[in-house]
Amino acid sequence: MPSRRLEQQYLRLLNIVGAQPVEITLQELADKLSCTKRHMRTLLVQMQQAGWLRWQAEAGRGRRSHLQLLRNTQQLLLEKAEQLLDAGDFNEAIALLGEDKQLISPLLRAKLGYRVRDDYQALRIPYYRTMPNLDPATPLRRSERHLVRQIFNGLTRINEDTGEVTTDLAHKWRMLDPLHWRFYLRPAVQFHDGRELSSRDVISSLTRSAQLPLFSHIQKISQHGPLSVVIELNQPDSQLPLLLAHHSALILPANQISSPDFASHPVGTGPYRVAENDGWHLQIKAFDHYFGFRGLLDEVEVLIFPDLARRPSAPAPPLSEQLNSANIQSATWLSSSISDIDYVAGLAAGLTGKPSDATQEMFLERGGYFLLCDSRSPHWHCIKQRRWLQQVLNPYNLIQRLIAPIRPFWVPASSVLPTWFHGIDSGEKCSPFPLNTSAEPADMPILTMAYHAQHPEYQMLVTEMAHILATQGIKLAVTELDYPTWASGEANVDLWLGTVNFAVPEEWNVGAWLLGSPLLRQSITGGDTASLQTYLHDWRSQTLGSEQLIREVISGGWLQPLFHHWMRLKAPEHTQGAHLNNLGWFDFQTTWLEPE
Repeated sequence: MPSRRLEQQYLRLLNIVGAQPVEITLQELADKLSCTKRHMRTLLVQMQQAGWLRWQAEAGRGRRSHLQLLRNTQQLLLEKAEQLLDAGDFNEAIALLGEDKQLISPLLRAKLGYRVRDDYQALRIPYYRTMPNLDPATPLRRSERHLVRQIFNGLTRINEDTGEVTTDLAHKWRMLDPLHWRFYLRPAVQFHDGRELSSRDVISSLTRSAQLPLFSHIQKISQHGPLSVVIELNQPDSQLPLLLAHHSALILPANQISSPDFASHPVGTGPYRVAENDGWHLQIKAFDHYFGFRGLLDEVEVLIFPDLARRPSAPAPPLSEQLNSANIQSATWLSSSISDIDYVAGLAAGLTGKPSDATQEMFLERGGYFLLCDSRSPHWHCIKQRRWLQQVLNPYNLIQRLIAPIRPFWVPASSVLPTWFHGIDSGEKCSPFPLNTSAEPADMPILTMAYHAQHPEYQMLVTEMAHILATQGIKLAVTELDYPTWASGEANVDLWLGTVNFAVPEEWNVGAWLLGSPLLRQSITGGDTASLQTYLHDWRSQTLGSEQLIREVISGGWLQPLFHHWMRLKAPEHTQGAHLNNLGWFDFQTTWLEPE
């Protein structure tokens, strides 16, 4: 990389000579830069080797040579930033360009794909939003739920291939009696900061988890030696090992949970550690002291493009014109990286390829979009009104209103899982408002709806729902909430629009979602707290299965499934072991780049 001193000399020369070709002698150049002819010749050679200028010397006294400077100030900055990115100095590159999106985005696009250098393997993935919260005990979206499993471990984990519970931080466990379980921890497990895992970390983490509804039957966690804990319950739960594999029960270091930057830069025991996490990228690196098999990928970098698929409103910087999309390495692309609307429009073909291109893997998601009637709203106290809503905003009606190219990627849902078929009880239907299609918009009765921010397809769905409701003489008013507020259900609205994906084992996780999510808990029984507690008790004792539970919730009209997506994965051709999971990502630990 050219030195800072050489850059300064070039900028001086640019300021004196300009970008147009000139006829000039070596002595004149030396005089302008206040140096000797010998040193000036050395500078010209170095600058020409860097590709910054073209110098054609002419022999003979008084003969003038040809000089053309090839880089302006902005181009020089971009080239240096590109070199810094190649060297892995991400934050220095961003600082150099002053966080100017118009300068940075083209460079990031050019760095997508993969990098293999001296057996060091790095994979870069484009994504449309930042991920500032990676704290497992807080409400998490599906991408964050995948990432925390790369960063943390639980006492137990789920084998993705079989759906069975297996060992993780606990190498053995035993049910002492129906209310007492003992878990034995692996020795010499290290956190990413070098400290060893102990019983104290498990007690601290699970005590925190016990504040959540799913874990409310945990009465006490006690230490039995540095590597053993006993969990005492107030209700028998034969599936406790399965529950402890839930992302909310991942183990955090007791001494760092209250750290102010823990959410963005967490410390775990998992196969990957967080190296950087800011507004431009999330970089995680393989943890060399992981107690299991070390990750095959040395580094995974999620590059953030807030306007991933949008054409820039201002002209692109000169260097970006040289970055032909054909020369950009094939990006590792997830269907969740970009909205289907922009994907089918081909607005990010340089990152994702054309919509007609084949994807390496795709399957119908285990989960999807849903509508939830808020039990606190006066408009849904009668099932006739909930039946009316199900009929009016039926997914088969909605999909006909979506643009044609998007429809192959969206499937109307009959339940929360694509293999299940549940519907609302048939019977009389009744609008929550008197029908008056001739009313002026200002006079229409209003239904309110909330959805969470940073989801690119909600606006499309809301627009179509508003059109349909307008034909019924009803105005739809929408509220965009941050994700934690949305997940808590703390807003005064009639309807909630959301999306959910269920990890393996899907059926169990459906029940965990219904009974563990604050947003769902307040409405699935119509606000009847006693019935909710009965549901939770029976589900734990396995006298009530998740499918039976969701059938009752859907038949009561509180929850209305809308659509399943076809999830897709595309990776560079040299990538091996990258397989879609239920959260739309792939396991970094088993993915690798085969040498060419």
